[in-house]
Amino acid sequence: MPRKLSQTIKSQLIAAVVTLLAFIFCQFLLDYQRERSESEAYIESASYGSLLRAELDRELNSLLFISNGFSSFIKVYRNELKQEKMQAILADLWANAHHVRNLAVAVNYKLAYIYPEQGNEQMIGVDYREVPSQWPKVKLAIDSGQGVLDGPLNLIQGGNGMIYRFPIFVDHHYWGMMSTVIDTNSFLQAAFKDASNPHFAFAIRTADQKQVFFGDPTLFAQKNIFIQQSEVPNGVWEWAIDNQLRHDLPGRGLGVVLSVMISLLVGSIAYFFAQERYYLSAGALMDSLTGLPNRRLLDSRLSYIHAEAKRDHKRFGIMVLDVDHFKDINDQYGHDVGDEVIKAVAARLKSNIREMDTVSRLGGDEFVIVLKDQLSEQGLVIVATKLLDVFKVPMLINDREIAVRLSIGLTLYEPASEVTLKQLLKQADMALYKAKQSGRSTYSVWR
Repeated sequence: MPRKLSQTIKSQLIAAVVTLLAFIFCQFLLDYQRERSESEAYIESASYGSLLRAELDRELNSLLFISNGFSSFIKVYRNELKQEKMQAILADLWANAHHVRNLAVAVNYKLAYIYPEQGNEQMIGVDYREVPSQWPKVKLAIDSGQGVLDGPLNLIQGGNGMIYRFPIFVDHHYWGMMSTVIDTNSFLQAAFKDASNPHFAFAIRTADQKQVFFGDPTLFAQKNIFIQQSEVPNGVWEWAIDNQLRHDLPGRGLGVVLSVMISLLVGSIAYFFAQERYYLSAGALMDSLTGLPNRRLLDSRLSYIHAEAKRDHKRFGIMVLDVDHFKDINDQYGHDVGDEVIKAVAARLKSNIREMDTVSRLGGDEFVIVLKDQLSEQGLVIVATKLLDVFKVPMLINDREIAVRLSIGLTLYEPASEVTLKQLLKQADMALYKAKQSGRSTYSVWR
């Protein structure tokens, strides 16, 4: 596989891995931010829910106090109760109460007193035991001996409201029932008037019957909604609180799209830097025109081969080559064709030596070949002869046949000698000069 293609594949693999890691990281970051935001929204909703519950309890307790106080009055003055006196007391309580539609007192199970009477006449004499929709809560109040909040429900006299029933016991015996009918809408609006917040939406329902009586019922079906409960007299309400700031986060679908876009951008940058790094390193060690090792890489490999040969008592050869009359080729065909000739020469040289050997370009039309593990000069001669024969075939350059010939200088490193690399290269240069003096298109061995 060509080196450039191989490096491109490596860069693509690096870019793919970086893209995948960037995508995973973006998804992790978005999920973390989403979870953090939802957690903060949950805490804010809980705090807002506590405020709402406190406001409602405050408003409700002011209403419940009416029944509790009136029951104490009846216990003390039960033997002095008269219609006029009862109506006057109920009227006074009603006038000073808020959100109360009417107040009523039942003796045993029948309603005996009610205020205001107007609009509620049909309630006088009603026996709770004969009202299936209300009797269970009345019975619960009597059995538990505690106040019970019922509703919101449809009232017998019309409309909708909540009823707080407080049982009255005299000498530990059930005497009757005090009822406070609360206007649901007025009560809830007053309870939440100081706690309104545009960032929150909430709904309330009864826990037993799941009857939503305030807010949007669909909130209870939404995911990631904050749910809280609050106790009312002998009952439980459920609250669904939605922190609408939570919706400002991008959805998962949009998050995936953003992650893909960012990871592709990061991957592209990684590919660019991988390729750029290769070109920088290649520019430092490889010839830009032919892709062969340049002088810097040649010196490094020669130093290694020289040290190895000296240690293991091996021989290696150096061949210095250049193109005969290359200036004439440039003058006749132009420098662009000259560059193509140099690239073709490099390819031909590389394809006709072993993988273990090194072909390098020093510049211009000058090349150096290092042949490892040689037994004698004869091995160098065989290689040189082969290369000369190969170059007897003209090259096809830009649809032109161009005859290219080489002159070659050879030298062999002997491990017993103390010759340096610099001296070896000079010997090969001198042998090349001798080959040129001998008529070119030939080789010469330094001796």
